[in-house]
Amino acid sequence: MEGTEPCVPVGPGWLPGIGHLVALALRPIPFLESLPRLGPIVRINIWRKPVYVLTTAELVHKVMTQESAKVEKGFVFDKARPLLGNGLFISEREFHVQQRRIIQPSFNREKTSQYAEIVFRSARRMAESWIPGEPLDLMDELHRLSAGIVAEALFDVQLTPGQLERLRVAVPAVLSGFLWRALYPAPAFERIPLGVNRKFDKAVTSLRDLVDDLRAASAAAPGDRALLSQTMPPQQLRDEAVSLLLAGTETVATSLSWVLYELSCHQQAQESLRESIRGLLHARTGTDWDKVAGCEPLTRVLNESLRLHTPNWILMRRAVAPLELDGTTLPAGAEILFSLTALHRAPQTYQDSSTFDPQRWERPIARKAFIPFGAGSHKCIGDSFAWTEMAVVTSLILDRWQISSTRRAREKATSVTVRPSKMHIRVQPAPGGLRAAGTLHSEV
Repeated sequence: MEGTEPCVPVGPGWLPGIGHLVALALRPIPFLESLPRLGPIVRINIWRKPVYVLTTAELVHKVMTQESAKVEKGFVFDKARPLLGNGLFISEREFHVQQRRIIQPSFNREKTSQYAEIVFRSARRMAESWIPGEPLDLMDELHRLSAGIVAEALFDVQLTPGQLERLRVAVPAVLSGFLWRALYPAPAFERIPLGVNRKFDKAVTSLRDLVDDLRAASAAAPGDRALLSQTMPPQQLRDEAVSLLLAGTETVATSLSWVLYELSCHQQAQESLRESIRGLLHARTGTDWDKVAGCEPLTRVLNESLRLHTPNWILMRRAVAPLELDGTTLPAGAEILFSLTALHRAPQTYQDSSTFDPQRWERPIARKAFIPFGAGSHKCIGDSFAWTEMAVVTSLILDRWQISSTRRAREKATSVTVRPSKMHIRVQPAPGGLRAAGTLHSEV
């Protein structure tokens, strides 16, 4: 890192030699939520490496938009690139812009409508398989659902049960593994035959092999409904598929799990939303999904769940040129960290910030204070797809089932996403649900 080290407050819990590693490993989100009281920029250390945490929405938005030319993704992604390839999830600068331009047309309105049909068919199969009164592992159910949906959208092929299980196992192992590897003090630790290393290496190989199998099946299939073009060079096609599978499976499944969990804990909000959605679904014609995705009561619920449980709890950047932020200059090479989860729970922005309250979205909230899909050139390319999936799945499940939780879920930040601990629910037929499901079935 070039230049003089900036004079900013140091986070609590520093230990000789390892810095703030214990705080990050044991209670990462509460630790990051505690830093804003120290100032807009707070230094922590990962081992001996200084990392600068941005604690205000204004600074985070500035780095992601106005100053994006002065930053790259940082050391966490440096670790991931050799193993996961150079897809949109990881790529930088001119190459990232080039690939984004190639892929962006696949996420237009027509494709989103096509995608919604895949979501609806898949979610209906899942919902029809549920048994009243039986406990359901919600995260497991939704991970399988999202994995099948994104694979079918990308390649226009349906996963076999064996492929679905491979993807369900591989994705969280990859995302957890590369985060832990980024925290190793030296590259040599990656070669030690630890359980986490073996699990990660096996998951990466499994994911690559699965993508190759799906590419081959897609190339042999008739039609052009697949989102990823087979005209892309094979290696880049694989890299982009890995990126989109990782992002489209884990973050959507995690977000949906929290949406349905919060509704299972707030029966009045669930019933109110069910009434709003049910009328909307009965009024739906053809393949127009805009009214579902744009339903205001549903939008408020999804926004509130994404605020309270933003899936990507940690993001990083690295300054490639001196970066002036709030009167402090970070030198080229400085590692920068920010947590959208912590920002979205800031009590100075959100009253009763730890409370699930969809009605707060009836009042205007500053755009910079809520960026669940990121911002700027690295904003999630599939944000409209993810939103549509969450809207359609939530609508279909609530139309058919009344859901209740069987235990309190806890957050686990052992991956790049805030996954729930064991999240079990029970379902009972919602009043009028079977009739509504039959109506929907006839419309597809």
